[in-house]
Amino acid sequence: MTVDRAAVPGVTFALLTRAVAGVASPQRRPMWMSAPSAQGLDPVGGSIGAALHRQTSRCLLLGALAYRVCVLPVALGLLVVRGDPVALVALLPVAALLLAANVAAIVTVCRRPTVDLERVRGAVLVDLAVAYAVNVGASAVAPHTDVFWAYLAGGVVLVTGAYGLLGGVLAVLLSMPAQLAMGAFGAAADSATLAGRAGWLGLAVVVTLAALVVCGLSLHLAMSYGIRAGREAERIRWLRSLHDTVLQTMEAIALHSSADDTSPAVQLAEVRATARAQAARLRQALDEPGAGNDNPLASGLARLVEELAGRGLRVELAVAAGAGSRMSGPYRDAVIGGVREALGNVAKHAGIGDAVVRADEESSALVVVVRDHGCGFDVLGRPGFGIRESIMARLREVGGKATVESWPGRGTRVTLRVPA
Repeated sequence: MTVDRAAVPGVTFALLTRAVAGVASPQRRPMWMSAPSAQGLDPVGGSIGAALHRQTSRCLLLGALAYRVCVLPVALGLLVVRGDPVALVALLPVAALLLAANVAAIVTVCRRPTVDLERVRGAVLVDLAVAYAVNVGASAVAPHTDVFWAYLAGGVVLVTGAYGLLGGVLAVLLSMPAQLAMGAFGAAADSATLAGRAGWLGLAVVVTLAALVVCGLSLHLAMSYGIRAGREAERIRWLRSLHDTVLQTMEAIALHSSADDTSPAVQLAEVRATARAQAARLRQALDEPGAGNDNPLASGLARLVEELAGRGLRVELAVAAGAGSRMSGPYRDAVIGGVREALGNVAKHAGIGDAVVRADEESSALVVVVRDHGCGFDVLGRPGFGIRESIMARLREVGGKATVESWPGRGTRVTLRVPA
């Protein structure tokens, strides 16, 4: 399964315009942005776009918080290197409080599957104001070092994520009055220093926009792949179901029998009974997907034997006491589906009307054997769709294994093994 790379440029543009416009929710879009462009982010619908937006916001929030947790110890280390014990003692409680707050925020975000920055915009603004105040207050204690300026960059990242490019630019511009206030306490306030600090915050805005695009694009491609893989798996499941029910029944009806000429009325009645049984089975599958998953394995196999008896196949069923009783629905469905296909092959190809099915548990595994003494076939050839998909692939998907052994003139044995 491959992701459609032709959609990547459009998705990238949609992510970039959404970040520049303010990481808007799927229900809102800029007036200058066309509806197709605004909807280009959604692989299947608005709900997917909203989930993608929240996942991107969560990644950005975790990144900014982790960055600040790493920056705070570095800021304290600068004070230690400068040998300013008064400033270190004064700012240590502030740094510890900020560190604890960021760690607590990380823990809270990690407990949530998604986060929407738009819903915490007020908290983001408060966080930015605290970062400005901490920098101004620190300059009064340690005027010759910008110990918390790198911490402020994390706040600018969050503002950019919540308000877009315009919010990030305003956060950078608001840093100028804060720098002037820091200069009043003795911090460096020459043009080169002011430009350097503003440039550091501007870089944070650029990195945030790039991270939004990269993270959002990655999540979009991953979700698109998952959706397509799910659709393909559903298609394969329906193909197997049609092959094991409708196709098998139609082929059985089409088989010539000596009774066709001698008792056509009886044959017609059997065909109608078979058609009614299959119609009821299909209706149940359409109305109640997954119905029957909770039935024990023995009951499912017994119903299958009764169904095949209507097609003229006599099956001897032997299920050991408790065999498969603890199996969950997917395992049980795989076993019954594999047995159905094996018995269907007996009815169509073996040339006899008898088969044996035995189920038992061996070494924490359920083993089901389907045996007939018909004409057999050459197992070295390429297996057909029924053996390949309805038996082998079906068992493999649940962690099981199927083996097919056949001897020309001596019959066939199909062994299904799944975890008990």
